[in-house]
Amino acid sequence: MKKIFSNILLLILVLLITLVAVPWNRIDQWGFEIAFLTDNEVLIKGGIGALTIILGLIFLFISNKQYKDNGQVKNSTKNLAVLPMLIYSVSTMAFTAYLAYSMYFAVGLTSLAQLLIFVGSLGAILTILFLGYILVFEYKRVNNFGRFFRTIFLIELVIGTAAISYWHLNYRVSTSYPNISTRYMILLVPLFLLLFFIYLIFSAKISKNHETQNDLENELAVQSRKQNKNVSTEKGSMIISKEQPIVSNSDNLDPTNIVFQDVQVDPEFSRMNNQANQANSIEYYIEKPKMFKPLSPSFDELVAYIRELPQVVTKLDDDRITFYVDRKPFLVLMNFGNYYRMAFKYDLEQGIRLIIKYPTISKNKSTKEELWFKANNYGDIPKEVIYNIVKTAYNNYSS
Repeated sequence: MKKIFSNILLLILVLLITLVAVPWNRIDQWGFEIAFLTDNEVLIKGGIGALTIILGLIFLFISNKQYKDNGQVKNSTKNLAVLPMLIYSVSTMAFTAYLAYSMYFAVGLTSLAQLLIFVGSLGAILTILFLGYILVFEYKRVNNFGRFFRTIFLIELVIGTAAISYWHLNYRVSTSYPNISTRYMILLVPLFLLLFFIYLIFSAKISKNHETQNDLENELAVQSRKQNKNVSTEKGSMIISKEQPIVSNSDNLDPTNIVFQDVQVDPEFSRMNNQANQANSIEYYIEKPKMFKPLSPSFDELVAYIRELPQVVTKLDDDRITFYVDRKPFLVLMNFGNYYRMAFKYDLEQGIRLIIKYPTISKNKSTKEELWFKANNYGDIPKEVIYNIVKTAYNNYSS
């Protein structure tokens, strides 16, 4: 309920703030007339700017409290703290840019100063959008002190852009303002809303990726602590090279005779998975594309490539092929004809990058003691990426 309320509040604020970009000199051209808005345009738009500053300060304190209590800031709080001031600054500069454009091209008062103001306003909008990207997506990552200074910067941005807009309107445009045509400026409102919804979708995707990364990092940290606890510290233990034979009762043991361990692949990723239960598995969502692309490399080409790597041992089972180096598995392949599946030992950071870029790649949860990932290749994963996955997984053990 709180999330829905915050989104509704943010949408109302965006609608209100985008009206700042629209000149109110001739409201009657849109089919209605409200003299109060035209007569008090500067005061109302200034009041909207003050409202964005107040909201920024309120949600700054809320953000700091959330960070102190939970170690993170909610997306809805971040948006309410940053977006209103950011959108207001862009709106005031858009208002100034249009007036300067009209004065230079439409009204006929050719002036180098108006041209410079127009170009400068466009440059300011681009700069604000660039800085806004940094401010919005770093707001959750920094500490409370960093959020405080970012809020101060946004407040200065609101005041500065509002002052420029006020100066231009009253000292450069005032006499010609009532005659400037602004019929199509109302289209800025749906344009701003479209950009706002695109931002929400993009922000939600990035937030989800960060949550996945944090979960993987936390899981890896837990695994590292468990492995450290299991390290033997007894006297008499020793590290031997791979070439040195293992001797027991004066008999040499060949290390290659040791049984190769199997890789536990997630049930929904296994070829023997019950087809009747597909609707409850991840396969139902990501493993049934409408059409398959040509596989490059093909399954046979990939197997041949892996077997050519130095010191690789191949274990063939009914439903999979497992590849080992130094008796440790690093890759599992499963052939399904028009596509194939891979499970591979991989680095955390590189694995997260793959998950973010390719939706058919995810973490293999069954290998709890080691970090493995899994992928379905329907032909949509580039050939170079497939080979790079193999090389990296191989080098994790061979290096």
